[in-house]
This record gives sequence, C-alpha cells and structure tokens, in this order.
Amino acid sequence: MDGPILSMGPSNYVKYDSTETLVTELTDCDFDDIRPPSNMTQCDVKNNLGYRLRRRREVLTQRKCIVDISFVLGVVGIVLVIIDTELILGGTIHADSPISTALRVFTSISTSCLMLSIVAYHVTGLRLYMASAGFEDWRLAMTATKWFKLSLELLVCFIHPLPFLNVYIPTISVVTNSDNGSVLTARIIPINAILTILMFLRLYLFGRFVVVHSNLFLDTSVQSLGALSRVRINAQFVFRALMSSTPGIVLTTVMLATFMINSWNIRLCEVYTDPNSELGEFTQAMWLTAVTFLTVGYGDLIPRSYCGRLIAGSTGLMGVGIMALSVAVLAKKLEQSRSEKYIHTFVQQVALDKCRKNAAADVVKQAMFIWRLKRRGPCRTSALLKHKSKLLRAKRSMQEAQFTKSHLSECMVGPVELSTGLNDMYGIVTTVKDDQKVLEQRIANLETLVVNMSCQLHDVRDMLRKMK
Repeated sequence: MDGPILSMGPSNYVKYDSTETLVTELTDCDFDDIRPPSNMTQCDVKNNLGYRLRRRREVLTQRKCIVDISFVLGVVGIVLVIIDTELILGGTIHADSPISTALRVFTSISTSCLMLSIVAYHVTGLRLYMASAGFEDWRLAMTATKWFKLSLELLVCFIHPLPFLNVYIPTISVVTNSDNGSVLTARIIPINAILTILMFLRLYLFGRFVVVHSNLFLDTSVQSLGALSRVRINAQFVFRALMSSTPGIVLTTVMLATFMINSWNIRLCEVYTDPNSELGEFTQAMWLTAVTFLTVGYGDLIPRSYCGRLIAGSTGLMGVGIMALSVAVLAKKLEQSRSEKYIHTFVQQVALDKCRKNAAADVVKQAMFIWRLKRRGPCRTSALLKHKSKLLRAKRSMQEAQFTKSHLSECMVGPVELSTGLNDMYGIVTTVKDDQKVLEQRIANLETLVVNMSCQLHDVRDMLRKMK
C-alpha cells in the first residue's frame, strides 16, 4: 500500500496515486453514494471516512442556516431598539408608553431566540468537531475554553433594554458655567440607555455571517488542502484572505460602521446626560466622530459626559488602527509589480546609456579642442579654462551615469534573481566538479601510462645489456 486510501469497509479500499487525486475525488464525489458494507458494526460505520465526511457536510449546512438566523435576529433587535430610542428622544412617545413597551417586548423575544440560536450554533460546532475527530461522547470534546466562549456569547447577546425596567443610575457630566469654568454635575440616566449602547456588541455576528458564507470556508477542496497543509481554515484565515483580495471593501465597511455607530452612541450619551447639549443633533455628533476618528481634534465640539468621552476615546483608537491599515494597503497598491519594475528599470538603463555615450562624446570633443588650442601655441587662458571646465563636467556626467546604472542593476537583485544566481552557481560548481573528476581520471590514466612506459624502458635496457 504505497498511497493514501479511502476506507470503504473492512476489505474494500479505493486506492489513490497521490494526495492531489484524493483531494480531487473528495471534492467531486457525492458523499451520499458512499455507503458502508452491511457487515460493518455501528462503531465501524461511525469511524468510516465517507460517513464522517457526509456527516460533516450536513452539520456545515445546518450551521450556515443557524448563523443566518442569528444574524437576522441580532439585526432585528438592534433596529427595534433604535426605533424605540429615536421615538423617545424625538418626544413622540414616552418611555413608559405602550408602544415603547411593545417594542422592548419584541426586542426581548428576538433576544431569547438569538440566545437559543447561539446555543444551537455551539452545539453544531461540537457535532462538527466530534465528526472530524471521531468522538462519540460530547463531554470529551467540550473544553473549558468552549464553555467560556459559550457563556461570553450568551452574556453579550443577552444585553438589551428590558421592558418594565425603570431603573436610573447616577452619572457625572462636565458643565461650563457663566464664568467659563467647568464644574462637575451629577445626573441620573436610565439604565436602558447604557444597555442600548452595549447592545451593539452583538454586531460581531456580522463577521461570523461573512465567514460562513465565504467560499474558502465552505469549499471542501480548501478544507482538505488546509488539513493536508496543517492550516486552520477559520475566521482569521478568511479575514486575512479578504484583506488580501478586497482590502478596500473591508476597510470601507469597517470605517463606515464604526463612524455611524459611534456617532449615534455619542449623541445618545450626551442627550440623556444633558437634553440641551449641542451634540443632540446627529450631524454634530457625526462631525465630532469624524474629527476624532481622523485624529484631528479641532476642539470646537467636546463631549460633556464621561460616557461620551469613553466612546470618543475608543473612536480615536479605532481611527488610528484603521488609518494605519489604510496607509499600508495604499502603499501596497502603489508599489510596482515585478514586471513593471523590470520595464521601468530597462527604460532608465537605456536613457543612462544614451547619457553616458553623449558624455563620452563631449569628453572626446573637449579634449580635441584643448589639444588644438595647445598646438597653436600661446592661447587665451579663458578659452582654455572654458574647455577644461566642459571636459570635467562631461567626465562627471559620464561617471554619474555609470554609477546610477550600476545602482539600478543592484536594486533589481531580488529573491528571484538571487535564487536564479544560486541555481546558476550550483550548476557551474557541479560542472567544475564533473570536469575535475574527468581530469583526475585522465591524470590517473597518464600515471598508468608513465608507469607502463617506465617498465618497458627498463625491459629495453635489460635487453640491450644482454645483447652486449
């Protein structure tokens, strides 16, 4: 058995010539057609590769549907909360009105369904791990890290404004008095306002939604190649692939989402802390978020509440990170490709060759002028100095062109050229070694011939002595 095999039973195997053939067959085949023989036990059926692959595909399909439902429920809850908050801030309804209560009840219902979908997502992940590893007991696959992730996700998704909750918490804001001084003022804000801001944490579900809908995550061939190469095809891999293929779309999406969400949250903090705040208008909050995100900080608008200042600080940190990534992506896009570098360098070298030839011609020309002036005898010093100055400039231009051309040639030495040079050097060394072996063989043959000739000469000498 000199190749990878796909088990079909105790004595039936499908043999493959290489790993690539195995990946191609696993990608193109229908796992529903892979049926274990009737004489296999239940344990053998579960350990069968075809059964595990078919089971894995079914679990992945279920997981994709669960992620879609979770994302929709999370977005619906956020939209309901935004509608409720805008109606309250606009004075259309009161926080204790039936409409507000109904919106919060619907939000609680969607949150409960979201938590159930989160549990179902982790259950499918556990089943997927069991199908891949061949475990039968789920307690073997459930680790402390997975318990922590499940608890953290449930906590994040549970956060939402609760109906019939009229609890207020004290907060501190900075107010400017008539003497242009700043004083601290204590106010109370509803706890549902804080829960509304924290509710945006569930937007992490959008990243999961993008991952499960990516072809890199769903394609069986990619998963097989990742397993063979010991590369985990997870959310980090998909994010890096998206940043490599479409960095502009990813950064623009993150930037706009951060900008709009933080603008709305700053406005909410300022309005609940001070109803007469100048940041009560959404456009003013957007301007503050923009200057903070771009780390400009004009200072014409500042948040008065500590909640708003915390969000503004996080906006600045996000802006620094996103702008750094944007600069890196822009620099990578503006960098010339390998072919473009070759063409540009070739054009520069041709131009430098022309410049060097023209400078060499000027050197010869000025040298001839100087020779003629000296041949005529005493001449004007100014004319001689003029031609000598032109001669020196021409020589300097020729040397600079030669130096620049050499520098361009050195800059073009990259990893590919270095590898090619090493391969050429290896070929030359191999040829020299072969020639050396041939030369050593010839020297050995010559030594043998010399020894034979010496023996023959001794024999001739002995024969001549006997003849005498």
